[in-house]
Amino acid sequence: MHDGGVARRLVRLFPLPNVVLLPETTIPLHVFEPRYRAMLADALASDRLIGMQLLDGEAPSDGAGRPGLHAIGCAGEVVQHETLEDGRSNILLRGTYRYRIETEPPADTPWRIAEVTPLPATPLPRADGAGRTPAEWRRLLVESVRRLADAVGRSAARELPPRLSDEGLVNEAVSRLGLAPLESYRLLAMDHLEERYAWTLAHIEGVRRRLDFLGPFRHEGGDPRWN
Repeated sequence: MHDGGVARRLVRLFPLPNVVLLPETTIPLHVFEPRYRAMLADALASDRLIGMQLLDGEAPSDGAGRPGLHAIGCAGEVVQHETLEDGRSNILLRGTYRYRIETEPPADTPWRIAEVTPLPATPLPRADGAGRTPAEWRRLLVESVRRLADAVGRSAARELPPRLSDEGLVNEAVSRLGLAPLESYRLLAMDHLEERYAWTLAHIEGVRRRLDFLGPFRHEGGDPRWN
């Protein structure tokens, strides 16, 4: 089946209440439930892909009594896998592509499966209304991340990998901001990279302004509750 020329795919779903995966970023996961152990084994035996899906606490359960899901997700490839003695596993997932759930067909597996449409992001424009090129957007983002990392004393987080795509670069920046799951989902659901860059830059600037405002109230070496 096709949607606008993009072929639909079947993906295994790993619904969680507080995890959002973005393309070209990585997340560690601990797999312990029997059904998800089986799902992981199935993935490792084939395409190594698992669809990370944020639960929607405001959506009703479906006809099978399964909790509601947000529509947009991200397929992640298992790039590292460690099996523990009791059958649990530690894995590292790397985001590969965004998708939208179209339907959940009947399946004879203990895990959920969805038919999805991949959602390529709309690229940065060659030049926006202010004359910003993709290279300029990237420069602004890299500099903003460096300034924020310096402001919070996290020098190890200063550098973004330069070889990431335009989408990967902003997603990596987002993954370092400690956003709430719904905020991260909001970024994942943004189709236009220009909007994603603008939101991320504005968010970083807002954090820096709050840090500057709170600076005079911080007590070096004092009770950490004052920090």
